[in-house]
Formats: sequence, structure tokens, C-alpha cells
Amino acid sequence: MAISALILDPQNDYERNFFIPVATESFFKECWLPAIESLGLQWTDLFPTGVDVEEEDVPHIIEELILIKEWAAKNLNEEQKDKIFERIEGLQNKLPQAFQRKEAVVFIG
Repeated sequence: MAISALILDPQNDYERNFFIPVATESFFKECWLPAIESLGLQWTDLFPTGVDVEEEDVPHIIEELILIKEWAAKNLNEEQKDKIFERIEGLQNKLPQAFQRKEAVVFIG
């Protein structure tokens, strides 16, 4: 199983093709979860079970991603760090672009 972000009820080709890989379930448990638990984060804690994200939620998620990145820089080995940084940067760059339509909803899970 893997965690990723996609647009629910896509209305056009852009939305149908929108996809951001986040992590495999095992990598999430191994590297993301310790950060989330250590930092007491709320949004990213919902990723494994799934969460619907609206445009106004994005700044909160980006904030948590920055905190995870800072935690990872201090607590993960190089390979893990490279992997988590790549996925976090993908989310930071692409998630805000999902909301070309105001009522779009992104499912992360």
C-alpha cells in the first residue's frame, strides 16, 4: 500500500492526471510517523487513514511538512532524508496547484 494525493471527482484532464506520491506504508511508519508523533502534528497524522483537503487547509499542511523536514534533517540517515525530502518537496510544490477550481478536494491517503 502507498499514500498519495489525488483530486476527488476530477472535472478535467489536469485534475484526472493530478497525482502526488507521498510514501509507501512501511516508509511512512518508519520515517514519517516518528516525526509526526514527536512534533504532535495533526494533518499529516491523518495521511495513513486518509483525509480530504480543501484549499484553505494547504497552508497548515505545508507548515507541518516544513516541521517534518526539519525533524528529518536531524533524525534520519542520508538515504531516508533524501527520500522524505523529495516527497515533501513534491507536496509543497504541487499541492497548492491542485486548486485551480475553488471547489476541488484533494484526498491524501
